[in-house]
Amino acid sequence: MARNVSLPAIQASLAQQTDEVYLVLLEISHPDLMNPIRVVNNNEDVTSNMNVYTAFPFMIQLPDDQEGREPRAELRIDNVSRMLIDEIRSLSTPPTITISVILASSPNVIEWGPLEFLTQGANYDAQQITFGLVYTIFAEEPFPFRQFDTINFPGMFK
Repeated sequence: MARNVSLPAIQASLAQQTDEVYLVLLEISHPDLMNPIRVVNNNEDVTSNMNVYTAFPFMIQLPDDQEGREPRAELRIDNVSRMLIDEIRSLSTPPTITISVILASSPNVIEWGPLEFLTQGANYDAQQITFGLVYTIFAEEPFPFRQFDTINFPGMFK
């Protein structure tokens, strides 16, 4: 899949040494939340496309490529300040998580993404919150895809 990447990102990726820093923007959204929760894996807040992302430590483990298993990513957010846990506990259904990658020097240019994930389970303890992330929850997809009714298959009902 072709991606449009900015010239500074290409130069930073190909250089032996660079001062450029890639940052991951994370947005947790849900209809029950007044505003989406926006965090960045940085030591200071970042404003990207008129949205402020709060500096907050987290780690994303991208999905593996094992045959016969649904691709699943994992997001771990440090829970030391308890800032997010009350918000997560108040949600009635799983939130949607959007991930984007930017360069610190040009925060308004999205280098990769945005990728939207559905959460499949959240576990939390005193140290961290862990989300399972999937593109599609296959267990909730209808099977067969179409229903055999008069609208979709009129020839069956003559």
